[in-house]
Amino acid sequence: MNKVVSIITPSFNRSSLVGETAESILSQTYPHWEWMIVDDGSTDNSWEVLQALAKRDSRIRIFKRDREPKGACACRNIAVEKSTGDYLIFLDTDDIMAPFCLEQRVKAMQQQPDMDFIIFSMLLFKKELNDTNRLWNVDTDEDEVLRILRDDPICQGTGTLWKKKTFVDIGMWREDLRVWQDMELHIRAFLWSVKHTKRMDLPPDVYLRMSDDSLSRIGFHALPKFKSRIEVCVYACKTIVEKEFPQAYRDSLRQMVCDVFLGLVFQNFFKEALDFLNRIKDFVIFTKGERKDLKNFLLIHRYKLDKIKALDRYLFQKVSAIAPRVGSSVGTLQYTPQPFSTKGMMVAI
Repeated sequence: MNKVVSIITPSFNRSSLVGETAESILSQTYPHWEWMIVDDGSTDNSWEVLQALAKRDSRIRIFKRDREPKGACACRNIAVEKSTGDYLIFLDTDDIMAPFCLEQRVKAMQQQPDMDFIIFSMLLFKKELNDTNRLWNVDTDEDEVLRILRDDPICQGTGTLWKKKTFVDIGMWREDLRVWQDMELHIRAFLWSVKHTKRMDLPPDVYLRMSDDSLSRIGFHALPKFKSRIEVCVYACKTIVEKEFPQAYRDSLRQMVCDVFLGLVFQNFFKEALDFLNRIKDFVIFTKGERKDLKNFLLIHRYKLDKIKALDRYLFQKVSAIAPRVGSSVGTLQYTPQPFSTKGMMVAI
């Protein structure tokens, strides 16, 4: 039986790039797909471009976001709710599918039908496909949750193929987050023990664009995005502690929390940093002495005492020792991609 794959795409002001994405979908060797696009209130000519695409192929279905909140996750959830496919793949309007992507992913799922989602490998690019030859990430033997907690996740949203029913059952995308949506989704999935596997042995099948103007990069240190990171940390703390997961999870969680806390302090969001520490106090991931060191570090910055270099250096060393940094596998240079180009494939609008 041929399973339909619903390709889920939020769209916002990407009229100049979505044509290339469209051609990569229209070129798929697996024909049983629908492309669900939800526009998030674009202010360029994106809607006209999407209308032209929908006229080209009846499998392309376009919608406008019809409820709050604004954002990619709400658009993705709306698309999922309107979709009819058995499987889901999430693709942004500036990314590219290799022609064999859907065929490869569906075949992998059919080989292991008890899996709820499968993780695949992806490549990064800037302007031309294969211009970096960098994998988005590489496989290791380390536990997936530990990797996420130290900001080295094995995949992001596009790197998976989901069974639609499972994705809906675990609650879909969290719509209130402005950043770390992928991390929160996968922390939730892994901690819920959703059945999954990795097929990093297969060729990378999606090209992710490295763009300085992506929504995740713009305003990276803005307070709303810090608040999203706080919510992910609080959820992880609550779940890991209450469900009594291994101590190793708490140790890695300390690094995530420290990184967010230090970011808040360095951006002068002192009230939010203190509130953050108070929200996670009951989860006991820090000792009383460590909490004191973190609060003292906040205070010397709040009252400009960090100009006393010896004091600043002393407290920073103490805070750094609470959660020493661990290396990352992201973007490892270790892949020679199959020849594939989208040159000459742009949609004529």
